Amino acid sequence: MIIQEVLFDQYDLNCDMIQMGKDYTIAIYGGDTPHVGAVVMSIARPSLIGNGIGVSSSILTVTGHKDDQIAKWIAEETAKKTNGIVVCSCGIHIDGITPEQINIVIEKCDALLQKIFLYIEAQGEKNGLFIS
Repeated sequence: MIIQEVLFDQYDLNCDMIQMGKDYTIAIYGGDTPHVGAVVMSIARPSLIGNGIGVSSSILTVTGHKDDQIAKWIAEETAKKTNGIVVCSCGIHIDGITPEQINIVIEKCDALLQKIFLYIEAQGEKNGLFIS
């Protein structure tokens, strides 16, 4: 599945997602130089405080990149949603980005996450599965 969000100016934010059983691989990239800036693997597990689902994550980040923040957020939230394993790679670069534009990128990443959840829920309903 491929999702696209328009950012600002001529820039787009893209999300490619591959379902692998109950697990997912997600790539989020965009801007003027899409790349791999970080990779996160999140694994759902029983909560350490006794109720609900927790997540353990492993993070690899290219030196000097901040893409791990979005990759971790997307991977962990999706792992909780599916009670599975999620790998998320992220690489968004825009030369001269302003603080206001960074906020737009975050808002658009949230929109992508909501669309990811809708897709996962639809797949679960199609396959007779319950997704929390």
